[in-house]
Amino acid sequence: MTAPYVPCSAAALGPAVMPRCCVHAVIGDEACELVVHHVRARKTGPRIPVTVLQCQTHRRAFTLYPLGHIPYGRLAVAPVGLDGELVCSTQSESKVDGRGEPAWRATLFGPAFAAIHEPTVKLTDPRWWATEAPEQLARGASILGVHPELSVQAADAIAFRLEIPRLVLRHAAGEYERARGRAARGQVLVAVLSQLGDACLLDRVLAAGACAGCWGTVTRWDVASRGARGRVFPGRGAAAG
Repeated sequence: MTAPYVPCSAAALGPAVMPRCCVHAVIGDEACELVVHHVRARKTGPRIPVTVLQCQTHRRAFTLYPLGHIPYGRLAVAPVGLDGELVCSTQSESKVDGRGEPAWRATLFGPAFAAIHEPTVKLTDPRWWATEAPEQLARGASILGVHPELSVQAADAIAFRLEIPRLVLRHAAGEYERARGRAARGQVLVAVLSQLGDACLLDRVLAAGACAGCWGTVTRWDVASRGARGRVFPGRGAAAG
């Protein structure tokens, strides 16, 4: 479960909205009664204290993550701030509207860029070189629908969620499967990212990652005129709705 985090004091960030229900609620249950249980430190992303909520109805606690972050994640899944606003790169050339390209390098897709531009990074570390980098690229490939182990149906479903033409993504999947070396694979992933534009990136990536099985069902809560508005991105095998 995720929500925008905004300044709540001079030195702290907190949720901008309280969800209407907890992660354990199902249709027919009594209304959830949520309270802040505690705030816990986090050593990995987003590297700020995150709020843990407790549902008095279901007697269960859960973490409310800032927008862009998921459980066990070190980096954001999309180039957005903790409040959900798009983060643009300061290194790229400006577009017509004066903004740079989305800052994908600072997300979990960063290894794809590193594979191209920094091919010798940590080459002397066998553990990182042998396992972590390939796993990171493979995860990015799954989210973007180009991993060779994805079925055609799953890849097409991811293309729909990313709003990329299926034939374009199938072509990229073929290139990824034929690629030799992490630099070549990184180039394929970066090319797919360039097709995404900058509209609704977080929602599209959350939906694609859930469809690929990279994370479970995600509910995004945002501030609405009547308190809170939730949007569900069903995980693989979960019923939509």
